[in-house]
Amino acid sequence: MSDFQTLAMTLASVRAALSEGADPVAIVAESCRRVLLYGTGCFTALVPAGIAVDRARTAAAEARAGADRPLLGLTFCVKDNLHVAGMKTTANCPGLSLEPEASAAAVLALEAAGAVLVGKNTMDQFATGLNGTRSPEPLCRNAIDPSYIPGGSSSGSAVAVARDLVAFSLGSDTGGSGRVPAACNGIVGVKPSIGLVSGRGLLYNSRFLDCIPVFASTCADANEILQTIAGFDPLDPASRRDLPPPVAAPLGDLPREIAVPRLDQLDFETDRAAEAAHRANLETLEALGFTLVEIDFDPFAAAGRLVFQSALVAERLVDYWDVVTGRPETIHPVVRAAIEPGLRYSAKDAFDAIRQLTEARRWARAALAPFAAFVVPTVPTLYTIADMLAEPVARNAVMGRYTYFVNPMDLCAVAVPGSVRTDGLPSSLSFIGLAGHDGTVAGLAARFESAMDAHRGGAA
Repeated sequence: MSDFQTLAMTLASVRAALSEGADPVAIVAESCRRVLLYGTGCFTALVPAGIAVDRARTAAAEARAGADRPLLGLTFCVKDNLHVAGMKTTANCPGLSLEPEASAAAVLALEAAGAVLVGKNTMDQFATGLNGTRSPEPLCRNAIDPSYIPGGSSSGSAVAVARDLVAFSLGSDTGGSGRVPAACNGIVGVKPSIGLVSGRGLLYNSRFLDCIPVFASTCADANEILQTIAGFDPLDPASRRDLPPPVAAPLGDLPREIAVPRLDQLDFETDRAAEAAHRANLETLEALGFTLVEIDFDPFAAAGRLVFQSALVAERLVDYWDVVTGRPETIHPVVRAAIEPGLRYSAKDAFDAIRQLTEARRWARAALAPFAAFVVPTVPTLYTIADMLAEPVARNAVMGRYTYFVNPMDLCAVAVPGSVRTDGLPSSLSFIGLAGHDGTVAGLAARFESAMDAHRGGAA
């Protein structure tokens, strides 16, 4: 029996155990044990435990020899649209089976730091969905209440962290998939500025919109992992040199005004528990000394519609063309209905969408410049799996109401757990900033997280 069955797989807990003489190889073995026992629905493929343990043993030997392995003893997993050498990339679709020769740049960076990959995560097929039910059985289920959706499309990546199977994970984010699953499962989700993290090795939905987010239990863990994988990649055409390192900004260095949507524009789908939790979260921000300034949400909603209601959806056909045109019967019917409209758009439509994208980004730069951040509820409500399957299109769109606009407007964001709802489900706030302000939103999110810990009786 493992000596680490009660160990929290967070960076702080693992490092504390290592400082007391714990064997990092044994901690990795414990993570593999948990994955095998509790990972049903979270994974499309696993790294054999023996191989994972051998990699941990190698990293430990390198650390003893003086190599810098800051993530020693930590395990992680990645969404199954990120390439891992020696493992198939399927995007959770039986009709797609790629065998990459090289791992994604982000995966390589984490392994170089000593972290050990344990598996690839289930997802809404082709990363098309925000609920987690658009995938083959067994469905991934919410870590807090299995009758509820886990959120998508990075469902398995978030649930594996929330169940404490791994220390952190990577997903992908086109319209909110790095934030919605975090909100549904009560963990932190960091959506970096587009181009801050190399997308090399990611099976794209959109090179205009996609980025690789981080899921973790705490803001500090997520931000350290983001710093590990961030940086300019000359082999990635979308990588940017103009973005500063995502170092969390001290609270005292930030403006004291935070933008929020006008109260009359917020819609929680009659979910009173969600609305009450959001009000409590805003009160916490005010107690921290911030002034909340209401601004018009309509331009953000308009930008969000570009993700699925414009010719930008046609770009999904670039990486998935062979399956969509040659093996459509292998695609989940709701995913197929979301992707196939891309076949009907014209080149004129595409250029018009790009123009709207450019205008939305310019508007956001001007509107948000005076504020420390723009703060919204990460999700309006939480649906049961049964409710989502009853109305899979309309209710999926509801889940993206406060996330869709972030990528089209070239913004960064951190989703962090807020007040526990009266029904025991989690709430979540998203701190959103302009591109390159990753450190600012990280600092704000961390301070809010600290205040929440204090309210729950934890350390301030």
